[in-house]
Amino acid sequence: MNVEFPEWMARYQKPQILTGAAVLILVLALALCWTAWRWNIALDRMEMLQAQAAEGFLRPPSSTRTFRIDPRAKSITGISARGLPRRFDLIIAANSDRYERFRLSLLRDDGTAILHTARLARDSNGDLHLGFNSTLLPDGLYRLRIEGYTRRGELQPFAEARLQIAGR
Repeated sequence: MNVEFPEWMARYQKPQILTGAAVLILVLALALCWTAWRWNIALDRMEMLQAQAAEGFLRPPSSTRTFRIDPRAKSITGISARGLPRRFDLIIAANSDRYERFRLSLLRDDGTAILHTARLARDSNGDLHLGFNSTLLPDGLYRLRIEGYTRRGELQPFAEARLQIAGR
């Protein structure tokens, strides 16, 4: 049986074009399989995050502990995070006539920034206050960098304190 194809179809029946079409279909099938595989990974991660959200990322604090820190004393303040979650209130002595506002930066010992608070004003006793949940920080050494804002709004180093979180 002799079948006649239209002229436009005959142009596409060359071996190079048929091979190219087969390769294109194969690439599209592989891309679809890869997308489906990645989609399943994303669904697994979403289920994991939903389970963690149902449990709670930060547990509410059961009590409050207050620590008074003098950053110029150059000593390490030890904080125990053992037991139920707690709220830690840090009272930082910042007696200075040069600065009215301060920026506090909580950094891991390797320099990774954990927390920044900007434009903090001192209370009537000349202290800065910083509070956080104990579940925020894992065990390790931390640096509390204190910088003062000049009258032009530039930051200048004021002092640095070291914290040791332990007990998890």
